[in-house]
Amino acid sequence: MRKENSDFKTSFLSEAGTFIRNKDYFAFTEQDDKACYVIARGLDSDTEKESAELAVKSVLGSFLDKPTLSRRKLKRYLWEAHELLQVESRRVRRKVSLTLVATDYTRMVWAVAGNTRLYQFRNGRLHTKSKDQSLSRSMAEAGELSEDRLDKHEERHNLLWYMGKPGAFEPFVSKKTPLSEGDVLLLCTPGLWENVDGAEMLDALEEVKEPAELVDTLEDVLLSRQNKQVPNYTAAAVYVNKVFKEDPKKKWKIVKKIALVLIPLLLLGGGAYLYTYKTAKAKAEAAAAIFEREKSGDEAVQEKDYPNAVKEYSEARNAAIKVSDVVHMRLIGKKQKTAQLIVDGDGSFKDGNYAKALESYEKAQKEAKQQSIYDEKDLEAKIAKARTYQQITELMKQGDQKLQAQDYEGAKETYAKAKKEAQQADFASGEKELAAKLEAADAKIAGVFKEKKLLDADKLEKKGDQSYTAQSYEQAVTSYAMAQEIYQEIGMLEKVLGVERKISKAEEKLNPPPQPAGADGAAGGGGRAPAGQGAGEAGAASQGAAGQDGAKAAAGSGGQAEKTEGGGK
Repeated sequence: MRKENSDFKTSFLSEAGTFIRNKDYFAFTEQDDKACYVIARGLDSDTEKESAELAVKSVLGSFLDKPTLSRRKLKRYLWEAHELLQVESRRVRRKVSLTLVATDYTRMVWAVAGNTRLYQFRNGRLHTKSKDQSLSRSMAEAGELSEDRLDKHEERHNLLWYMGKPGAFEPFVSKKTPLSEGDVLLLCTPGLWENVDGAEMLDALEEVKEPAELVDTLEDVLLSRQNKQVPNYTAAAVYVNKVFKEDPKKKWKIVKKIALVLIPLLLLGGGAYLYTYKTAKAKAEAAAAIFEREKSGDEAVQEKDYPNAVKEYSEARNAAIKVSDVVHMRLIGKKQKTAQLIVDGDGSFKDGNYAKALESYEKAQKEAKQQSIYDEKDLEAKIAKARTYQQITELMKQGDQKLQAQDYEGAKETYAKAKKEAQQADFASGEKELAAKLEAADAKIAGVFKEKKLLDADKLEKKGDQSYTAQSYEQAVTSYAMAQEIYQEIGMLEKVLGVERKISKAEEKLNPPPQPAGADGAAGGGGRAPAGQGAGEAGAASQGAAGQDGAKAAAGSGGQAEKTEGGGK
């Protein structure tokens, strides 16, 4: 496999600068035979969706579906992303600058729409730089602007072509370019190349050995400018430490063998039809590709690498079409269909659509019965797992319906059953989700309990208020105390303190504090005894008060009572 026999290292950074939102986006994929790196900058101000992200994911999605270095196909992938932005331009016009690099680990093709850039460094020098599709670039090519002024010119953001532009769209797509060991590819948005020039990039390359170090150094250079406003900036570095090298002997050995079969001299009625060497060579290569790709597809199936199997079978089938080999076209088509069904099932399973995954797996199992290369036990395991997960998901939905209908106990019981089954099936994500749903059901039950307790406490408090109004203070205290206990239980501290004040007022009414002596005769014989005090006790209090009055009168007349031997005055 090409990737295993090459060495490409990638690192990137993307920052918003001094802005709230980062409108840049970078993503890449490195497959066994091909890789693709895509960088983009959003040019619109939409806050709901990021246009750069939409465009990059569209291009990478197309590439993942059909990896290629074909200029025509890559241009079509860019057109598909361009049309997606146009469809999504309902509220605002979506606009994106984008640069793409595709490689088979030996050669590369790059494409540009707008003014995001690719720099290719080789042997410490700038080897290739992509050209912006801007008015300033057009002026430079017309001789109206020097190259050294290009990166700072006021028309550098006046783009002639960009993704999402109404009407025509003409991205630039390069020819296939060989890569050399030691090459460094740098993709960047204007936020970086406007603030870090080519010489500074070369200086940074001399100082570092790894792609992560390079992008960090470039960021340091940019930030050292200490500009008041720093734009969004993104940089991605790919170090080509080793390129893939094909074995020409092995390839042409197969081609020559098949060519001998496919180049007959047909002598019919005295006429001779001789294939030209070029035609025969092309057909021989296509026929060789049938067997090579089919074999690679079979190996991928045995390794359970179904996405790669789909790709290999697709290539083999296309080769069969080229040489009009109907038999292989049909046989390989069946293998491809089965592998695609498994890939579709795995995708649906990953997305949580277990019913759809089960449907795909069962169709694949039916197709695979006539194909010995597919592992029947593996398919049965996938089917069983999808069916179990689907059943657990259905139970989860039933619990949700009960929760929505306020049958909280029923929902809790259903969730607990589903959680137990998820544990047994090793359904980790489902188990985690069900644990959260059980907590939600418990919270609902606790809320209902608290609400009921609150109503009970409220009734008791109101009953206490009524008793207080009716001067039944003992009954008021009892009702208040019961209400306070409930408020304490459900954690309503303010209510607890509020009722405490009511209890204190009621107790004051039950046990009023003693009045000062001589105040309006309140302590005299005519005073009302406190509740619960007998008549004798009241009389004693009256006499005591009278005795005190006498003592005070004696002191007021100027005489002071002398202590008797017994301690009296």
